Amino acid sequence: MTPGARAVGRTDPDDDVAGEPHEAVLRQLPTPDPPAGPALPDDGVPEAGSAGGGLPAGSVPGSSAGDGGAPPLPGTTSPAAPPAAAETDPRSRRGRRALRGPGLRERRRQQTRAAIIEAAAELFAERGFDAVSVVEIAQRAGVVEKTVFNHFPVKEGLVFEADPPVRAALLETVRTRPAGESVTAAAGTFVVRAMSGLGAPEAAAGVAEMAGVIRGSRTLQVREREILGELTTALAALVAEETGAEPGDLAPWLAAQAVLGLYAALLELARDRVLAGVSGPALSAELLARGERGLALLQFGLAGYAKRR
Repeated sequence: MTPGARAVGRTDPDDDVAGEPHEAVLRQLPTPDPPAGPALPDDGVPEAGSAGGGLPAGSVPGSSAGDGGAPPLPGTTSPAAPPAAAETDPRSRRGRRALRGPGLRERRRQQTRAAIIEAAAELFAERGFDAVSVVEIAQRAGVVEKTVFNHFPVKEGLVFEADPPVRAALLETVRTRPAGESVTAAAGTFVVRAMSGLGAPEAAAGVAEMAGVIRGSRTLQVREREILGELTTALAALVAEETGAEPGDLAPWLAAQAVLGLYAALLELARDRVLAGVSGPALSAELLARGERGLALLQFGLAGYAKRR
């Protein structure tokens, strides 16, 4: 991902959070069932025995899940140190603590993060992304500006995830497709399913809010194109590797461009319809129908489309 999407610094464990934790309402690039990834804290200092937190939107942790918590190297264990097996042994104190779930520090980190996202969502909906400063977000969330940057090193990370779940899910769909199924069929079907899900009742408010915020910000539109470009590159690389394509072969790139082009077109259509007041089953049905039509063009070719008469 882009250099600016990497985490810097570490989260202050003493940051106070105003209010109760909230769910993020701004999310991008939905996927039906994204595969679960490893849980990592975004401050690079996992609490012993805690479950850790998810990958932050807009940042990539700078340390692995084992940093600071891995068993010592052979020959360096002191007599007082507990054996590695006790880390997960439910009879040990650390094992019982791990089974209870995230520790206090991790819960406070999650609350802080949720409060920042909620504050940002409210402000962006009220005044637009470009008109809101990080200082204002911090004030509404009840934290200091540094804390916001610790969780979201770039402001765009409050809207877009730096490594959207759809990336891993899309690539895994292509890797595990059955024999005889083409890349465009597998990836295109995945895209159509994902986008038709935007009509679900629980997605309506978030889709509408997201549409208004992104349409009103040149910065977010540029970042969205970058994300789609990165997804295209990743898919093209996978196809090239699988097919053994020679350097300069355009086929993997064209296949990836076609699939992500369908994704982008359906996403814009969804925003148009939502802003026009269409939602629910009607939106899902339209996205599914148009998506299947687009997928048919990808699978069977464009040779007969739009012939001049």
